[in-house]
Amino acid sequence: MLKYLLNRIKNEGLIKDTLIYGLTNALYSGLPLLLMPFLVIVLAPEDYGVVDFYRTFSLVLTPILGLSTVQSISRFYFDLNSEKFKYYVSSIVIFHICTAIVGVSILFLFHKLLDHQFYLISFFSIVYFLFNQITEALLAIYRVEKKSKKYLVLRLDVVGLDLLILAGLYYFLNNYDWTYRVYPNVIATAIIGIISFILLCKRNGFVFNKKLLRLAILYSSPLIVHMLSGYVLNLGDRFFILHFLNKEELGRYAVAYQIGMSVNFFYTSFNLAWTPTFYEWMKKGKNCQIKKVEKIIYLAISVLGIMIFLIFIAIDKSTTLLKNYSISYLLVATILLSYILLSFYKMKSNYFLYNKKTKILSSITFLSSLITIVLNYYLIPRIGIYGSAIATLISILFLYLAVTFKLYDKKSVKSS
Repeated sequence: MLKYLLNRIKNEGLIKDTLIYGLTNALYSGLPLLLMPFLVIVLAPEDYGVVDFYRTFSLVLTPILGLSTVQSISRFYFDLNSEKFKYYVSSIVIFHICTAIVGVSILFLFHKLLDHQFYLISFFSIVYFLFNQITEALLAIYRVEKKSKKYLVLRLDVVGLDLLILAGLYYFLNNYDWTYRVYPNVIATAIIGIISFILLCKRNGFVFNKKLLRLAILYSSPLIVHMLSGYVLNLGDRFFILHFLNKEELGRYAVAYQIGMSVNFFYTSFNLAWTPTFYEWMKKGKNCQIKKVEKIIYLAISVLGIMIFLIFIAIDKSTTLLKNYSISYLLVATILLSYILLSFYKMKSNYFLYNKKTKILSSITFLSSLITIVLNYYLIPRIGIYGSAIATLISILFLYLAVTFKLYDKKSVKSS
């Protein structure tokens, strides 16, 4: 039976696509981790902390300015005919352009009230948001159409250009602060975003349809709470560390967090290939096959987490790379366990997204974010950055248990 299931997975293209998405995700989402050994040498801990803050704030803007509408593209591909789907995508892109303009306008109006560094980070974050979401819209289409090679090329363009600009600045600059990492990221994202916009216009036209946008917002609006709560859960601890401790501790925690969350790269890569297949299998009622795939992925993620922890210990003992950061084994292990559980949670959350039960998913994530806020506020002043790791673990454990038990409520989520 296991051999049969693996053959089915292979025939669906999941293995090939997962490998392609794995390479893509390792280079794109994993770029902060890949650059970490270089940046911890070049940047001071406080500058590394500011870079991490920029990355965090950029992600938070996605549900605030974009209302998470790009997330709906892969779902409604299966519900709309080809013509309506084209208008659906173009309406979402136009909506993002408008909200970005509003965001920049508001920022400019209040710029005198803001710290100059925060003003710059906010501006760059809005620019990143706009062009990143345009690119994500095109990538969502490539995913549902199972054009993984085109997905790979577009992602590699972003990474390659980012690294090229970074290398150029390293050659020409003598001193390096947080702008050394932020500028290349913003410029590369903007250039590829413009290219993606041109490709989308050629493909879908530039037509705005109010009804289709409303459909996207109705589906995605509960995901605003879901995504914001998720960012509070995964990234909100940075704000508490910065408030109660300092930028140096933030930089130390950010490095440990990058190591611990690396286990999530595997599941993210798999899920990029899995989601379209999952939707198809759910439509066809292949629930048994889905459950068996889940078991295989759970085992693979658990083994990978153990391997990452052992590799971290070996690197720490054999090199002086992380000497200035003093990363605790317990800290990394706690974050690793958290992200193993987060991968399990994401596997279960696909049921809610398929059945359009986004309100239920958002309420669970919101409760989890409240837990992490309370725990961070209580624990960080007492045990420092370890408090953030513990808060993350407890909150994610709640997430996983909540969605798992909710799936057994057949009135809430069908075909679980």
